[in-house]
Amino acid sequence: MSSNRPLFLIDLDDTMFQTARKMAEGTPRHAATLDVEGQPNGYMNPVQKTFAQWLLANADVVPVTARSVEAYSRVQMPFSQGAICSHGGVILGPDGKLDQSWQEHMRVILDSFQSRLPDLSEATLEIGKELGISLRGWVVEEEGLRHYVVTKHNESNDEVLNTVLAEVQARGLLDGMHIHGNSNNLAFLPTGLSKRVAVEEWLRRDREVNGERPVLGVGDSITDLGFMDVCHMWATPARSQLAKMVESVVNG
Repeated sequence: MSSNRPLFLIDLDDTMFQTARKMAEGTPRHAATLDVEGQPNGYMNPVQKTFAQWLLANADVVPVTARSVEAYSRVQMPFSQGAICSHGGVILGPDGKLDQSWQEHMRVILDSFQSRLPDLSEATLEIGKELGISLRGWVVEEEGLRHYVVTKHNESNDEVLNTVLAEVQARGLLDGMHIHGNSNNLAFLPTGLSKRVAVEEWLRRDREVNGERPVLGVGDSITDLGFMDVCHMWATPARSQLAKMVESVVNG
């Protein structure tokens, strides 16, 4: 059945919700995500909650997230259109199941990186030890297909990840890859894996069913511009990484 409602393609973390440490003290918190033990670990403020309710009532909303399928399953928001997960490595249908045609497409794209990604994750953690920076990291994978490396720090300052990134680059470990970095999140992605590529495929399929309809992209990271750019319009939260970049350009 076709839809003429606007289509929102929307990032989740730091766009629709965030961790408690990123919220002003005293701000009312509405649980939006759970950790692996089932305890809240991501929250909407009142404005985000109202915005989410309005979106879901008036538009078709598709999350476009770096989260794995498992991490996405812990998001406590009633999305029903499907989702793009794992930085574009996975397309989920409305039933929550992996789109197998996209899975096979990504299997070809990522084949040459399957042994490289665990080695890269291990090397990054070792670099952290050498620099005296406490890190944790892993390889995100779905159904046995490795997608990308994610690294986070256990320090008090997000800037330490820039130091780690500089050393990883200096050692030539990222040839044929691109980088996502925002707050306490550093990801190394193979070329061919991106939110943009998955969104282009989603929109191709959507136009076959619904024709041309308004498409709006929402995200907080500079790298989200990749998928937001293929939408008719885009928006970003105030004080997001992307908003700060635009502000710096405007203010010279």
